[in-house]
Amino acid sequence: MKLDRLYELERFKGFVEKDLADQFLETFGIKFGAGTWVVGDFNDRFMRSGYNPGLSSDVISRIERIKKAGVKIFVPVNMEFFNDKLEVNWDLVDRVRDVATRNKMIVGGLGIDLSGIPDLKMGSISNPDPVLRRKAFEIIISSLDIAKKLNVDIVSFWPGQDGWDYSLEINYGMRMRLFIEELLKIVHEARERKILFAIEAKPKEPKEGNMIIPTSHVSILIAKKINEEFNEKVMGITIDYGHELMYSVEPGYTVYLANIFDVPLLSIHLNAAKTHSNDEDRIIGTGDVWQLIDFLYATIDTGFEGCYILDQFPYRMDPVKALTLSKEFFVNIMRKVLELYRYREEFEKIRERNDQADTLNFLKKIIL
Repeated sequence: MKLDRLYELERFKGFVEKDLADQFLETFGIKFGAGTWVVGDFNDRFMRSGYNPGLSSDVISRIERIKKAGVKIFVPVNMEFFNDKLEVNWDLVDRVRDVATRNKMIVGGLGIDLSGIPDLKMGSISNPDPVLRRKAFEIIISSLDIAKKLNVDIVSFWPGQDGWDYSLEINYGMRMRLFIEELLKIVHEARERKILFAIEAKPKEPKEGNMIIPTSHVSILIAKKINEEFNEKVMGITIDYGHELMYSVEPGYTVYLANIFDVPLLSIHLNAAKTHSNDEDRIIGTGDVWQLIDFLYATIDTGFEGCYILDQFPYRMDPVKALTLSKEFFVNIMRKVLELYRYREEFEKIRERNDQADTLNFLKKIIL
């Protein structure tokens, strides 16, 4: 991020939108992108046919919609490149790479998600069945090869079906040992391909008891353990802002925690959610703006240089309109964050005095 250009904030007055929003991101070197899943069709158990019937959900169509919303960075999901037999469609991988080049877009990473594979409903790399565990491992390794061909150097794994629904259902220690043993093998393969491997935490859903990595604090511990095994920073974490709110932690605190324990923060997913709720993935900035500013300030203060990736599910909204809104909301909120960081030295001196009223008095004109 180009923090030496904070004096240029004066150029961005009022509500920043359209071309000026692009200029803002370029001026300050902010990498903002979207997962391809945010512009597909959406369904739930009440509307299984989808809320946008007829909307094409192939990865090429999704990339085109991301471009239409004026977003230049996109992150696909591994399963978009697999057929029903779980074989990689390498021609499609080539097409996505070519579409990105032709449209001057950037593939900002690759998401790895095995949660939609029925055979793995009882777990992927923590599955006690060695045959299924091997199947999950092989799909992840193929996904690393997809990432390599897309010229991606960061992948993020969300273990959506690793966890439990009921107390006493599983042996937690045994499952965690399996999970870490497989991760060590996977990270070795990622390292051979010069790819950094991140894991993403989430308290629950689809597992309704807990998922095996319920909080980012657990993902920090796991990444730290694996990095110690390799004596190298080969693994990091992805923080999903809404997932932090699900278990009612201060998201900004988690950013500093990863930094203090020397675990790389490789990717960030942005959205909005209510505390102690499900994974709502609503449009960014529609929740507690103070909390979001706190989180984004923490990412800048700790030197995060990765992509801010939009992860939202606007079920009943046109996905292109929803993505455009989130981009504009992000820019205008980040402008406040940079304004605060512009006066970081004064701000930190006030915080050191430990007077809550003085701190809020300083913040009020920037945030409100």
